[in-house]
Amino acid sequence: MERYVLQTTANELESIFGVTSNSEVLLEPTFNAAPGYLLPAIFAKKGVLSIESCIWESESPTIRTSEFIRSESAHSQLISNACIIPVNGFYLWKQTVNDPLPFYVRIHSRSLLGIPGFLINPEESRKRFSVFTRSANVLLKPLDDSMPCILEPKQFASWLNGDAFSIAKAGFISNEMMTDMTVYRVPDLVNELSNNGPELIQPIPKLREED
Repeated sequence: MERYVLQTTANELESIFGVTSNSEVLLEPTFNAAPGYLLPAIFAKKGVLSIESCIWESESPTIRTSEFIRSESAHSQLISNACIIPVNGFYLWKQTVNDPLPFYVRIHSRSLLGIPGFLINPEESRKRFSVFTRSANVLLKPLDDSMPCILEPKQFASWLNGDAFSIAKAGFISNEMMTDMTVYRVPDLVNELSNNGPELIQPIPKLREED
């Protein structure tokens, strides 16, 4: 996952994740979220859910789950530093053609997804996060060999309150979600980070045979 979309409301966040925010800046919509940007992240702070603007780490924005859980610090990091990144959907680029083509992926049965991540520097005032990826499912494999992990709603509380390592170790096996996934070609406008509007996720027809 290189980019994603987040357009939500305080009421929707509270309904889905159980976290509240009155910050208008925090909830400004973004249709082209990228590493290095300030973006909302949800985490537990002394047992209380919080949501803050955190930096999507640019040097290691994503990390393969299978590699991370083998590290010596994985267990301790996930016990105290687990977070959830709320997204509506994410972009993937088809790399098997000379000119990579952008596609938008969402789960049509959910308005918001919870992408599991972890805070890299939770004690600093401006926190940074990375998100977990896994091998792409059959539907997304033609676009990319990896995809973001996606938490089931019933896993949200467990992920944030001490059980993240066991969830990650299980490999997010239940997150195939292929029958509920929608994937479609979107305008090349998304390639420019300066573009940020709902037109980025408008479906467009196939332009050539390899789309």
